[in-house]
Amino acid sequence: MTRDARKRVPAILMIAYTNYETDPRVIRAAEAAVEAGFEVDFLALRRPGQPAQQVRNGVNIIRLPQERYRSRSRIGYVLAYAAFFWRCFATSTRLFVTRRYRVIHVNNMPDVLVFSVVIPRMLGTKVILDIHDPMPETFGSKYPGANASALFKMLLFLERLSVAFASRTVTVNGPVRDKMVAAHGYRPDAIDVVANYADDQLFKPMPYPAFDGRLRFVFHGTILERYGLRTLVSAVAQAKHKDKFQIRLIGEGDFSAELKRLIKEHDLENVIEFVNRVYPLHDIPAVLADCHVGLVPLDVTPISDVALPLKLLEYTGLGLPSVTVESTAITYYFRRDECMLYPPGDAGALARILDDLATNPGQLESCRQRLVPARERMSWSREKQKYVAMLQQLAGKHVPLADASTAGGPTR
Repeated sequence: MTRDARKRVPAILMIAYTNYETDPRVIRAAEAAVEAGFEVDFLALRRPGQPAQQVRNGVNIIRLPQERYRSRSRIGYVLAYAAFFWRCFATSTRLFVTRRYRVIHVNNMPDVLVFSVVIPRMLGTKVILDIHDPMPETFGSKYPGANASALFKMLLFLERLSVAFASRTVTVNGPVRDKMVAAHGYRPDAIDVVANYADDQLFKPMPYPAFDGRLRFVFHGTILERYGLRTLVSAVAQAKHKDKFQIRLIGEGDFSAELKRLIKEHDLENVIEFVNRVYPLHDIPAVLADCHVGLVPLDVTPISDVALPLKLLEYTGLGLPSVTVESTAITYYFRRDECMLYPPGDAGALARILDDLATNPGQLESCRQRLVPARERMSWSREKQKYVAMLQQLAGKHVPLADASTAGGPTR
């Protein structure tokens, strides 16, 4: 591309405290922007052995010299976020001198990461704040009692400052937006939804594996206690037909050591396989190719009640029936016959579902057929049009936003 041609291509910077190659939401946004004709730079965390800079599918990934912090220390999180903030401030300011970004898309957590681009914002760059998780409630779920603390009030104050600073604020689904409007005092039009749907070009129906005597259930993603993994282990321990199924858990996270201990304590090493690692997003369909049923055993808290688990959408895209909980977000987007639902935290009810499916796997075919309309409703191919229109509008191309009523809506 000639220098003159490059000047005509608007540049976008994206920032997230994440490992880029394993974070589906940021990958989808970055690749959608590239597909729409933008040049995209992305500031992210760096794992040991990774290059400092790399181009993947047209996205220029700039990995800052910092790993993800994993612990339960509040001070540790604050220090990790602060270090990343200053690295992003220095790098984004330096890059802006030559790149002159039209739009900068900042993903929380933390919300105040949006202020790391204060200089480009003062010089006319439009800034998007993408709230993946509302920080006050997220910390409240991680640290019991925090919801009534000064920390909660401070996080809420910082969130409001961040929303006021940004040109546009978006979040991941309708229930999260509605909760923030009701509980945090925003106007209904202050926060838009770019629904966190799975990439339907990557997660599309795959050949269903044959049954070979054991039904294979799978959970993949971050290993956190609030994702219901303690309940899952208890359910497997109570199940009567453990010889007829296998559970595969894939991922890394704060709960990994305790999860290993629980599996050993209940003598379930032959039933539960814990693959304690993460895979790049584009490898996930192949990793799940021999599985029959997805597991999303969420513990429902004030924050998880409005979270729509992406793994549930990925299983749906692949044609895997899912066992999950009744929550506000799940029943907002899914009809009740499109998933196998049980009450949150009810290990006995989950055990009964595991036993029923293991002894009667033939019922899964009708479950798979009921997923077809869900895949059609929750399509990233359509949802990304709304996101791209927002980028184009902010970049000065004056393309009207897609009608929000056509995407990201409930099942009702």
